[in-house]
Amino acid sequence: MNFEIKHVKHEPDLISFTWNDVGGFYHVYKDGEHLYEGSVPEFQDGDFKHGKLYHYTIERVVNNGVVDVIAMQTSAFAEEKNIENPLQSLVMTTIVAKTQIALSWERIKDIEEYEVFRNGELVGTVSSNRYIDRDISLDRPYAYAIRAKRPLVESEEKLTTLKSIFSSIYGVLNPSTSQKETASETFSMIKWIGKPSDLLLPVNQRERELRPVNRWKFRYTTFLRDEWVKNPNLLSPNHYFHGDGRGFDPNGESYRTRVDIELAYDLEKHPMTFTKEVGPSIAYDYLKQFKEKKTASPDGIGLKRLDHRKEESGFLLEHSVGNPLTTAPTIDYEVKAVLRRHGTFDISGYFDPAPDHEIYLSRGEDGEWEPILQVESKGLAFMSDIIAYHYWRCSNFE
Repeated sequence: MNFEIKHVKHEPDLISFTWNDVGGFYHVYKDGEHLYEGSVPEFQDGDFKHGKLYHYTIERVVNNGVVDVIAMQTSAFAEEKNIENPLQSLVMTTIVAKTQIALSWERIKDIEEYEVFRNGELVGTVSSNRYIDRDISLDRPYAYAIRAKRPLVESEEKLTTLKSIFSSIYGVLNPSTSQKETASETFSMIKWIGKPSDLLLPVNQRERELRPVNRWKFRYTTFLRDEWVKNPNLLSPNHYFHGDGRGFDPNGESYRTRVDIELAYDLEKHPMTFTKEVGPSIAYDYLKQFKEKKTASPDGIGLKRLDHRKEESGFLLEHSVGNPLTTAPTIDYEVKAVLRRHGTFDISGYFDPAPDHEIYLSRGEDGEWEPILQVESKGLAFMSDIIAYHYWRCSNFE
């Protein structure tokens, strides 16, 4: 019998779990705090903050020595769900043992199947809200992505039925897309998991080896990958716009908008810096001859700092920037993040399916950009308010 979690149960004011009784004595820790020891293979916890991710460690002790470990990260049910971003308060549980990595998530209403990707490759499609991976190495990190689509008419968003009808009509009138594509919400749940060999260290040893993250950097860029972009507004005298002519690149020099946020835990009062930039819009006529150039105001980009407990800060980023040369929908997105000094993060958001979106995170003074999400544009017309959003969430267990 493998030393694995057998069952996890979430109730409004309780998290409980059991594990296979393989013999010995058991210790349970939550975020490094010793909460239980005994021979009974079960634990209940009613002391938590709703929506926050907690790290539980179960140690199996034989002859006063730790012989096996299970690591689990989960959260309690949120008291109030965020209707605007249903993934923000979704319960997701990650379990790491020597024999498996197991993922489970709170069901999303009216979704029938989920695609599961591991390190960028599709590894399965499931109809349930769980996935178990036994083909793992203890000495390499993993990145899992769970993706799904839902008809917009099933959404909890306000006025969604009317929005769904218009989205379907848009799909009929535009041969380059489809009714299903325009009237379907997209969901992406991403989990970064560190090397199991590190996560499965005894708590005392792991606590000694953990290093705090003193600097967090976050970058969100929107851009147009084509060099020339046809104006979807047929009534405008500006027939083409100059695109950015590039693919995904955290340091790409041309963009529509770019936001950079840095959190410095190693400086007094833990300052958070915020910069926002907007690239110029350049219009051309139907012969691609230059007509005009203008840069939109960055006033539609706003940041609110969110401080929680000690060394646990984050932000709410709201973005709405339009094209200054023509009447067109704005580039809209929202991000909510928690970046903890001890190294875990939880970031969620939503955006229009256009233009191209690239989101990155950097950890440490000289950390490299790590891609959180890179999504290609479906066309400028997808910036319309009648088109369904792409919802996403990314967190780590390392």
